[in-house]
Amino acid sequence: MSVVVYENPLAGAGDISDFYIEGQADISFDGGAMRVKTEDEAVIWCPKSLPADIRIDWDYRPLKEPGASELIFAAKQSVESDEAIAYLLSFFQRRNDSERSFHTSSLYKNSEGDLLFRGGDPLPDASETLSFYHMSIVKRAKDVFYGVNNMEVLHFHDDGMSHGEILTGGNVAFRQSGSLWAEYKNLKITWI
Repeated sequence: MSVVVYENPLAGAGDISDFYIEGQADISFDGGAMRVKTEDEAVIWCPKSLPADIRIDWDYRPLKEPGASELIFAAKQSVESDEAIAYLLSFFQRRNDSERSFHTSSLYKNSEGDLLFRGGDPLPDASETLSFYHMSIVKRAKDVFYGVNNMEVLHFHDDGMSHGEILTGGNVAFRQSGSLWAEYKNLKITWI
């Protein structure tokens, strides 16, 4: 049985009053969504600690590029070292000419140097005329699925050896970089 463990509309400043923000971002709330404008990089951490098997849903709309949007999940400190461990899904990559001409999404583990999977990205270029896209990640045991508007975009099976231990629990964060403007709303996390 699935249980919603966290839900946040991201519709006003009070909705992120307990979030932790690393880096610099201009965050405003317009039309019931969190609008994030970056010139460099910012990470917006949700304070809720999560169970091992989860589904993360949110709505996303890129407004202005170049830049990138990513979701960090299963993030926590390593027991063996002082380093943070996490999965990172780069779902909107439009930093340079090659990324803007050929759209991909990528799944990393522990750092952007440890690429697990790269697949196509169905999201169009940024535009203020776009509708929101429904994004979802399912992390169940050794498997990670990512989808847009209920269409599977990538599936990765982690064997727990090739790229380190299976990640469980932890926290979730939105990471945005470059001169990107994007909107986020309706964050929902379900224990599955």
